Formats: sequence, C-alpha cells, structure tokens
Amino acid sequence: MSRLSVPGSRLSPRPTPWITIAIVILLVIATCTAAHLADADGLAVLAGVVAALLVAAIVTVYLRNSARQDTADLYLLRVHGILGWPDPSRDQVRPSRYRGGWVGSPTRLTLVYNPLVDEDFPEMMAETRRLAQRAFGARFNITKHRRNKIILTATTSANERERDEKIERTKLIIAKTFGAGATTTVETSSAAPAPGAPAATRITGITVKYEVAPKLSRSGIRASLEAQISGVLEGRWRAFWDLSNDTVRMELRPDLPTVIPNPCVAPTTVDPLATYDALAVPIGVDEDGNTISWRPKHDAHLLTTGKTGKGKTVCLLTITEYLAAHGWEVWGIDGKRFEMLGLRSWENVRLIAGRVDHQARVAHKVYEEMQRRMAAYEDGEVRLEDFVPLLFVIDEFKTFRNALLRWYRVVKPKGPGSQPPVLDEISDIASLGRKMRIHIVIGLQRPDADFLTGDMRDNFAFRISWGRLSAEAAKMMWNDFVTGTTIPIDARGRGIAYNRHGQPVEIQGYWTPDPYQTTPDRPDIWVFPNDLQLVENLRPTQRIHPLMRIVDPEEIPDLEGDGAYDLTYYDFMDARVIPAGDPELDERARAISARVNAEVREERASARVALLSRIQEEEEEVEIPDEAEMFNGYSPAADQFPEEILSAEGNLAVEGLLMLVDAGEEKWGLVEYAEHDLDDDSVTISYRDFATGEPGATSVPTDNTIITRSPLEHGA
Repeated sequence: MSRLSVPGSRLSPRPTPWITIAIVILLVIATCTAAHLADADGLAVLAGVVAALLVAAIVTVYLRNSARQDTADLYLLRVHGILGWPDPSRDQVRPSRYRGGWVGSPTRLTLVYNPLVDEDFPEMMAETRRLAQRAFGARFNITKHRRNKIILTATTSANERERDEKIERTKLIIAKTFGAGATTTVETSSAAPAPGAPAATRITGITVKYEVAPKLSRSGIRASLEAQISGVLEGRWRAFWDLSNDTVRMELRPDLPTVIPNPCVAPTTVDPLATYDALAVPIGVDEDGNTISWRPKHDAHLLTTGKTGKGKTVCLLTITEYLAAHGWEVWGIDGKRFEMLGLRSWENVRLIAGRVDHQARVAHKVYEEMQRRMAAYEDGEVRLEDFVPLLFVIDEFKTFRNALLRWYRVVKPKGPGSQPPVLDEISDIASLGRKMRIHIVIGLQRPDADFLTGDMRDNFAFRISWGRLSAEAAKMMWNDFVTGTTIPIDARGRGIAYNRHGQPVEIQGYWTPDPYQTTPDRPDIWVFPNDLQLVENLRPTQRIHPLMRIVDPEEIPDLEGDGAYDLTYYDFMDARVIPAGDPELDERARAISARVNAEVREERASARVALLSRIQEEEEEVEIPDEAEMFNGYSPAADQFPEEILSAEGNLAVEGLLMLVDAGEEKWGLVEYAEHDLDDDSVTISYRDFATGEPGATSVPTDNTIITRSPLEHGA
C-alpha cells in the first residue's frame, strides 16, 4: 500500500502517468494503422517497439519517483507542523539531487517555513535535521538560510557528520537549559587523539545570548547551570558570565601539565632594597598559562594550606629559595622538624628551627627585630626603604602551636597567663610587620579559623590551597562552598590561588626539589632526573646574611646544694643567637666540660632535649582522610523532605548543604542548587560528587525523604 493512502495524510493526490500512457498508445495505434494502409508493416512493428519502450520508461520513472515521493511525503507529514504550517503541502519540502542506487536519497532539501515562526528557534532547526536523517539515512547540515527558506545539504564526510552531531547536541542542551529564546554559537576544533588515528571533533567553546533572567544574579543558580552543562558535555568546563549583557561564555578547561619544573634562576646581581617594591615571587601557572605570583609589597603575608603530598611544602621551598636568592633575610620554623632540612644551611637563610624551644626563640627573635626596626624608624635613625626585607616562614603552624602550648606548661614562670607570649608576638608581626618589611608565610594542613577570621584574615590576604578542599575548608579559604572542591583528587601540585585580578583560579605549582634530597652523590633518591640542576639554578649567588645558631641557656646552680633551678620560658627567650661559626661556642663547650658536675648537667640537658622531641612528636597534627574531613564542621546526618531544603522564595535555603546521593555506595554530593518542579511535584537538585568533583543532578519527589548534613554555622 502506498503511504499516500494512509488516512489523514491530507496531501493532495499526485498526478499519475496513465493519461500520458493512453496518449502514447493511441498514437502508436494511429501510426500502425497508417503504416498498414501504406503496406509499411516494418514501420508498424518499429512504432510498436518504441511505444512499448516508452511506456516501460514512463512506468519505471513513475514508480521510482513514487518511491522517492513517498519518503519525502512521509518526512513532510512529520515536519510541516514544526515548520509552522497547519496543513502539509509539497511546496514546503522539496528534495533534490538524488544519489545512491536506483531510487537513491536526496542530498539537498529545500524547506519553507511559516514566516510567523521564529526562525531562531533552535529546536525547530534541530528537529527538522533529525527527522531528515531518520527519513533519508544521511546527516544534513544547514548550508543556507534566507528569509523563510532553509536549505539542508547532506554531509558525506564522517568528520563532518560527527561535528554536526556534536554541535546540534550542544545547541539542544543549551536550548533546554537557557530556554528556547537563547542564541548559541558553538566553537569546535579537530585533533588526532593518537598518532595515526583519525581526527576527532571537540567542542571547545560555547557563547550563549540568553533572555533577561534576574534569577541568574544568584551565584547558586549560575553554578547549577554550569553543573548541568558540564555534566552532559565532554571534559571539564568553566563559565564567564556577563550579567549586564545577558551573555555567558563557556570554555573547555585547558589541560594543566602534571609537573612544571621551576623555571627561576638566581640573579647574579643581588640588591634586595632596589628590587623590593616590584618583586613578585612566581609560584605556578594557571589554566590560561598566566604566571601566578605573590607580591609581598602589595600582600604582606601569605597563607598556604594542603595535606601531605599535595604541594604545600614544595610551595614553601619555592618561595623561600626565590627570596633567599634575591638577598632577603630568612628565618624559619619547621613544625615537623624534617620538612625544611634542606634549607638549614642555605645561603641567606639565618636559621630554620627544629626543636620547639628553638622555634619559640626564632619567633621571638623576629619580633625583637621588628621592635628594633620600629624604634630606629621612630627615632629617625633610618628610613623605611633602608630595611632589608625579612621573610619569616612557619611550616605546620598548628603542630608548632600545639607543641608550644604543651612545652609552655613545663617552663611557665610563676604568674598569670596560660598562653606563651610568643603567640601574641606572631600576631603582632602579622599586624605590624608589613611596614617594617617583615613578611610571614604560614603553612597549614587545613584552614584554621584563627587565621581566617577577623584581623588575621585581612593580614593574610594572599592565600593558596593545595589539593581538594572539603566544603567547609572552601568556605574558610575562598568564602564559598565550591571553590577548590573539584580539584582532581589524585593531582599533586594542583591548587587554587588568587590571580592578578584577585580571583581564585586553578593552578599547577612549580616543582622545586628539596635540596636535602638532591645531593649530587645520590641521584637514586631524586624525584626527577633534572632535580639537581633546578636546585643549582635557585642557589643564591651571594651570601649576604650569615648562618646563625642558638646558644642554649645553662641551668643555674643552687648555692645551697639542693640541685639546679629549672629554666623558665624567659630563660629560653633570652638565649643568645650568634653566628654559627662563632668561636664562643667552642669556648663554652670547653667551660662546661671542665666543671665538676659536667656529666650530670649533660645528662639533664639530654633529657630536656628528649622531652622536647617527645612533645613535638605527640603534638604533631594528625592527617585526616578526605572522607573524614568532609564532615568536619557539619551536623550529623538527618532525614528531610526535599522541600525543607528550600527557602520561602523556592531557592536553596542553606549554602554548603551535603546530601547522600547514593546510600549503597555512601556517595555524598555538595548541593549547589535546588528548585521546586511543579510539573511533576518534585524538587530538582544539582550537586557535585565529593569523590570525583563531577557535576550531577537528581529529581526527588516531594513525598520522599533525603539524608543531609548542614554546616554548623547555620545551626542545623
């Protein structure tokens, strides 16, 4: 049965060739009759043969065209409504340029749509092409669009078909996300995934001009839209919003290298005073290839966080070695005692303290230097620009503070106060040191409220986080619950830092080897083959500041013979700090050994050192697994109806909410956006998977419950 006979087709009947065939037959009969009367029987036979061939040709062409028209009519019946016509007409779809086989398929379609239809409606374009592929078995692309006429041309190249499919899918995604009125421009590139493999099309950029939408002013909604698009497109995406012009540009995130060797080289001419104002310490590279730098003149102090192996210690090495090479005076505290061993004899590094009593003395020494500079400036003896810049590095500050508090209970003098004064001195350095050209760099395993609230937050304006952050840590570091939570979980040296515009961006930090593990005679323990060269590139060419050493205080003998008085905190703070090569050390050692009770005193000193070591080991900050840290700062899990997470306006009520996405796999997600879907009485929720950082979405009926955890600051 012909498809034209399907009831309800509403297409006018096609003309048949029967009249033409009848005319041909009549002409043949007349010709044969005339030939017979003229005794020309041969002519009669020839006329009959020609007539038979002609009729056969007419019938064959008719059957072929009928088959073609049947397919075209079926396509027409499917698309005439999409084109805006109430009734189908063959003028609306005109196939041409058939190829392939006897019946073949058209390679060109001319579509005419109703002028009252919006020709920019993306779903109309996409649907006509989809149905054309279904009807004719070929991929069609829009090659011309003028007035109310569209010309579709079949693509023959596999690459072209793949490209068209991806562009069409992308436009459909944008249309469903931003609405039918959005105008989309898609950018693509072709690249061979492997040598010898065919080139593959990749969507690299999407520009969307959308209708005015005041709700997009809310960051949660923008994050949700980004998550929805990133969730269905290949790769990791980022969005740049131009709210004033109702435009958003989405770009495929550039692939950052896994390792970037530190490209810096120590200068041959060192003048820390002349270079201070413009000095910028290169730390890494962002996604766009821009160098991320810390400028101490503008941002006095730096805070960096990160778990073991994520890049924090390497960042401290990068900063310290760079500034030492430029002639800065460097003092440091090594909270774990072994992270900065390679800098203890580094040029222009005065002292890196390992023992907790030495650490406290170094901090007090820097405070004394600040007080000295302030007094000299106040008395008019020097100008501010005469001060040599000083770097004070504190690695694993929380470990240092915990050990300090415990040690202070042992050496605390009689009197009020339970906190060692040196902690207040460090706070004063953070507040007042900038003007005296004293700059602090502090390293923490995880963000600490003591540094990210109040004045301390303002003092540490430049911050870097390494590795993936929990939602709470992201809020403390970057003032939202999302930034840094999508860093690849296995990436090393990957983090978030401020760019030159003050925006947090993803970066890959420079790889700076530890000099302690890069000795020339042990290449087997180097991390990379060129590590020794990197170390030598950064080694200072001039030593301006000599290495220093702390002279431990002596216990005061009791004249009554009852033993030795215990040393107090202030005895340790008064310990002398002298050049490491000072001959007084040898003289003091000889004097101690000459005393009668030298062996007893040495035993007591050894016991004191052992006690300090034990305190530091026991107070070392415990490494918390990612899974455990995730819930730090959150309420216990609780059942809620999905509508309970919405505000009165219908938006997500609690920023930073966690939701159990998959109970079987204990999969949790950070909720970015939620809204009530009135069509099916459910709540649509967009989230980011904690384990992978990948975006996701789910729809929960309002009569179901979900398991959530809320940030404690919201009082959930």
